[in-house]
Amino acid sequence: MDLKLAKKEFKRRINNPTQEQIDRMSYQFAVFVANVKRFLGNSHEAINYKEFYLDLLYHKWLSGIEQYDIKTLRKSVIENNSSLNFDNLTFNNPLIFAAFHLGSYRLFNSYLFEKGHKIVLIIDESVFLEQQSEILENVKPLLKKKNTSDIVILNIKSNSAIFQLKKYIEQGYVMSVYLDGNTSINDEDNDFKKSYIPINFFDKTVFVKNGIGKLAYLLKADIIPVISHRDDEEINHITFYKEISLSDFENKKDFPVKSIELIYKIFQDKLKFYKPQWESWLFLQVWFKRDFHIPYKINNQILFKFNHERYIFFKKKETFFLFDLFDYKSFPLELNL
Repeated sequence: MDLKLAKKEFKRRINNPTQEQIDRMSYQFAVFVANVKRFLGNSHEAINYKEFYLDLLYHKWLSGIEQYDIKTLRKSVIENNSSLNFDNLTFNNPLIFAAFHLGSYRLFNSYLFEKGHKIVLIIDESVFLEQQSEILENVKPLLKKKNTSDIVILNIKSNSAIFQLKKYIEQGYVMSVYLDGNTSINDEDNDFKKSYIPINFFDKTVFVKNGIGKLAYLLKADIIPVISHRDDEEINHITFYKEISLSDFENKKDFPVKSIELIYKIFQDKLKFYKPQWESWLFLQVWFKRDFHIPYKINNQILFKFNHERYIFFKKKETFFLFDLFDYKSFPLELNL
């Protein structure tokens, strides 16, 4: 694969969309703008939302294509700030590598695989079938396998997931998870109080799953935060942070919540410098309850000027909508208005 040529062609396409493509992406763009406004709108830096959005789409595409490009993996800069030597395949405690959808986030699993580790990738049911086929059939055969290398995909919603996980751990597998793969807290099927914890994220409250914290507590596992990013030359960097252990906490019962809070703090500090490389700006609206209403303030001096700060248009099929960037509410527009 000629990655350089593929990058050039993708940039050409996203910078020259057809009207049909613009219409199809208009709702996603509207929600994206609302999410960025909510969490970054109070910053002093001016935000070009279109440029931000196109950069994000590029990095999202690149994360998918780079997993098939072995040169990208070989050139990746590895920074290991943990106390563990990844050439060593045995550890005192079970290990959970906790990552985010930032940068070339898939490659750390490939790196561990080529080191000879056995990995169980824990994912949600919604992406299980897609990821299982993509990784096991297309990515895994490209990697340099050692006798001990293996990667398996575990659907955490499976009835037998905990039993399977216990078996894998007993066989020396390390666990790999993506913490920002939240399902919506607005889904009535979710047991909100049991499944989520509030954390501070860019001075706003969001609700994130802490099941990994609970799992690590029960297994007495160490959690190693893993964060990837691309530098200005688009070289991938993979940073393994110091492991978070039960022994770090005076009150061991604090571990399930405090460990997750700490990992998100580490992530936010990194994200400040690489904002367009995070896919979840597209889905951040599922991290908080959208049952609020922000009053509309009228400035009589600009009464007849369209409020671009609060509203944006999008199109679904043949209908145009007005989207409230503050309240996340949509209003269909009739031709006779």
